[in-house]
Amino acid sequence: MKSNSGALLAVVMAVAAVASTAVVAKDYTVGGSYGWDTYVDYDKWTAGKTFMVGDSITFKYEPYHNVLEVPEADYDSCTANSAVSVRSGGNTTFELAAAGTRYFICSIPRHCLNGTMHVKVTTVPYSAAAAAAAAAAAAADAGPSPAPLPSAPADEHKATSDTGSSPAAAPRTAACAPRHHQPLVAVAGLALAALLAMAA
Repeated sequence: MKSNSGALLAVVMAVAAVASTAVVAKDYTVGGSYGWDTYVDYDKWTAGKTFMVGDSITFKYEPYHNVLEVPEADYDSCTANSAVSVRSGGNTTFELAAAGTRYFICSIPRHCLNGTMHVKVTTVPYSAAAAAAAAAAAAADAGPSPAPLPSAPADEHKATSDTGSSPAAAPRTAACAPRHHQPLVAVAGLALAALLAMAA
């Protein structure tokens, strides 16, 4: 029995080691719960955040706003002379695929010039240690998780025609994919449970 316990411990430790090096991408909503709007201080919002390669940023905004990725000179002058991309529609996601600094503005007159609707995002190479620290900080800030809402009874889900108007028929995109922020915590919990089981 002792050799089985040792083998189990070795397997649990190997799984924990592999999981600790896994890339856990994070999606940041620009401006947090306030989104992309004229009354948010985006310098304060970015302060203390570590954006890593593989993460993404999502702009959520009213239809009268837009999001332009611009070069640094356009960012500094709040102009859109050489926009890299122009997006509208209220929900825009940018993948942070490479290290470096990216600049975003709203081109609606005076929205950037009033000093608010511009954000600079600096992306650093992925670091497992930095990802673990960011996940721990986010978990500490989040507090306890709320209880999940009960599911609707199965008979309340009506079949719909395949017209694409149903949310179930909508195509899945990276912006609406589920996020997996806690695999390291789950593996650590499993490892702890295995150790407690072996000790018993």
